[in-house]
This record gives sequence, C-alpha cells and structure tokens, in this order.
Amino acid sequence: MQKAIYSVSEAVHFLGIQSHVLRYWEEELCLPIGRNEMGHRYYTRWDIQVFLSIRELKKKGYALKEIGELTTLFYKNQAEKKQPEHRTATLSVSREFMDIISKLVTDRLQEKNSGEERYKRLDERIRSCQQYRREAAAAVEKEGQKKKRFFQKK
Repeated sequence: MQKAIYSVSEAVHFLGIQSHVLRYWEEELCLPIGRNEMGHRYYTRWDIQVFLSIRELKKKGYALKEIGELTTLFYKNQAEKKQPEHRTATLSVSREFMDIISKLVTDRLQEKNSGEERYKRLDERIRSCQQYRREAAAAVEKEGQKKKRFFQKK
C-alpha cells in the first residue's frame, strides 16, 4: 500500500486557503514538509490534518507565534510512523492530538475570558470611584454656593 501524498494545489483545495498562506505557515512554524526529487512540496494526510488544526486555531484568534509553541505536538512521534501498517496508530494519535489541541484551546479561551472579566470588574470599580468623586465635588460645590449666599444676604 502506497502512502497518500498530495500536491500543493490538492492541499489548498482541501484546506480552503491560498497557496501562499500554506507556504507562509510552513516557513513561520518550521513545519517538516516533505519534498520530492525535483524539490516540490508534497503533503501527507497528517500534514493536511496539521494545517486544518492551524486553520481552526487561527479562526479562534490565536497568533502564529502561539501556534508555533504547539508545533512539537503536531509532529510528535510522526517520524516513527512512516510505514503504512501504522495507519490505525496514526489515526488514534491524531484523535489524541485533536483532544490535546481542543483542551489547550478551551483552557486558553477560559484564561482569556477570566482576564476579560477581571478587566470588566476593574473598569466597574474605576467608574464607581469616578461617580463618587463627581458626587463629592457636586456636594462641595453646593456647600460653597450656600456659604456664598449666606454671606451675600447679610
């Protein structure tokens, strides 16, 4: 059984992105993409899955720098699985990989949301302090007005 490989145009079709984006991600994330004898890129099913994961993480708002920290997870144990008979093992690893990515995304979103909540509470406190200051200034001004009237009437 031969290992399925895809050209750049086929990968672009699967991923729904442009070829220059594919090359950019490859370069920025230092992904180990294979090349044939002529130097042309080719992609395996695993590479396609990695790019799909990257695309999903990008949609969720992650920067390539953040995704780059996960590249060790993308190709973990992949070098050992180059033989076709390990196909089921690769599929189970890919599920495990997706579970890890999903957990990381969930944790990151919770962290981001907790940060947003913190800033919302801080903003609320600042606004309440500003309101108290306005009320205090208005009270002082009103007191000053009363004193002015008191001295003017006599």
